[in-house]
Amino acid sequence: MAETKFVKPKNVNGHFVKIKCKDCGNVQVVFARPSSTVTCNICGATLAKPTGGILATSGEVVEVL
Repeated sequence: MAETKFVKPKNVNGHFVKIKCKDCGNVQVVFARPSSTVTCNICGATLAKPTGGILATSGEVVEVL
């Protein structure tokens, strides 16, 4: 099984972000500093995980709110 690559987006400190799921295309609003793993509401894929600061996301950041 291929491992999912997580990256830390820039300029999202303390904001909410819209993240697009790479598996199903669902767009979901997530806090930029999550305290737990965030999964997609549609397919259950991991969208973001906490890293002790800014989130690490496997999806595409669509917009910073």
